[in-house]
Amino acid sequence: MREDWRHLRIARDGDIIEVVLHSDGGPLRWNGRAGVELNRLFAALGEDEGAKVLIIGGTGEEFCANSATFDFTRIPWSAVWAGQQAMLGRLIELNLIVIATVNGPVLFHPEIPLMADIVLACPEAEFAELGHYPCGMVPGDGAQLVMQGLIGSSRMRYFYLAQQRIGAANAVRLGFVHELMPRAALLPRARELARSLASRPAATLAFSKAALRMRDRRSFHRDLSHSMAIEGLAVAASLAGPGTAA
Repeated sequence: MREDWRHLRIARDGDIIEVVLHSDGGPLRWNGRAGVELNRLFAALGEDEGAKVLIIGGTGEEFCANSATFDFTRIPWSAVWAGQQAMLGRLIELNLIVIATVNGPVLFHPEIPLMADIVLACPEAEFAELGHYPCGMVPGDGAQLVMQGLIGSSRMRYFYLAQQRIGAANAVRLGFVHELMPRAALLPRARELARSLASRPAATLAFSKAALRMRDRRSFHRDLSHSMAIEGLAVAASLAGPGTAA
């Protein structure tokens, strides 16, 4: 995995991989390059027979609270459609155990930490999806599928349409954050869990992951392709202008 990473700091301790997301050394500002790098990372980890556990976290006091502005007149939707499917498809198919350390607000692409098998968060963390519906875009990039699985269809609709932010304590109550602790304790706890998990045979971890994520994996790829296509239709309609069919 020796690449010119701009948004990932990667460290390895035997069969445990640690990845820190960042932009210029500070908190991650989501952009297309970050998505490409995560796609490449998940692809490489999928072929890494020596890896058992992935720890993924953010920088400073934010996991990802800002995003670049995307100009869809300059980005072919086919590339967006394929890239998002590849990134999330590779993440959900990883047979590593994934631990997320949510060190602050994750307001863009919350599906990335929330697709982890174990989610640790600090009290300052909050979860929202501000990159689509609040910006006039259809929420079809897969985050809605992840949130539906975590909080149910009805609450997921409210989460998007009311532009809700779910705080860390409420996330624990809802069940998608598993442990709450001070920011400084996140990585030590993640490493403790990772060492315990990595003590087991790789096959045990891989097959356990497959069994525990069976329902998640069953329809995810089909539904993501469909919802990304719907989002793309909405983008085409907005670019065509009022009263013009997409």
